[in-house]
Amino acid sequence: MTRWVSYSEKRHFLTTFLQHYRLKHPDARFVLKYLLQHPHLLENVHFTETEQRQARWLIISTAMAEEEGLVFYRRGQKSTSLAAIMGDLALHPNEPLYLTLHFPGKARNFAYLRLIDHQAFENVRRHEHHEKMAKAAEQVLDEALKRHEVSRLKLQIDQALDRKDMELFQKLTEQLKKYEGQS
Repeated sequence: MTRWVSYSEKRHFLTTFLQHYRLKHPDARFVLKYLLQHPHLLENVHFTETEQRQARWLIISTAMAEEEGLVFYRRGQKSTSLAAIMGDLALHPNEPLYLTLHFPGKARNFAYLRLIDHQAFENVRRHEHHEKMAKAAEQVLDEALKRHEVSRLKLQIDQALDRKDMELFQKLTEQLKKYEGQS
């Protein structure tokens, strides 16, 4: 499942990633910086955790990861050559490039997880959206109930004044002040 991720989200994550991690292969930093310098290439980058050997798939690892530092697949052919990677990026700038990063704590790195093209992570995003919507709906309901209660109290205050029931008027006025003080 491919989810659209903005250029700025990708750029921000990769910039932060390069600032915080030492990469296992020195050419990996060069490739990521090249992607950052070319927005048209970065637009076609899709972060993934699933195998993409038959597509264009770039795998980069930090020094602390067990995986190889720099691996590139194109139609099932594996390469670790910087020249092969750069040549492919130059010759096929509009093709999707799948990128997998291996670094410590990535399973808990929310910024990375938000970029991933993966159904499970899409479900997390959908759940977050529903949670926001539920919270907004709850706020609207609370506000409507509050307005209704204020309206009801004002009506009862008017009725108490009409009956000249000062004790009830005072009690209802105190309740109304409490509701209006919660705004």
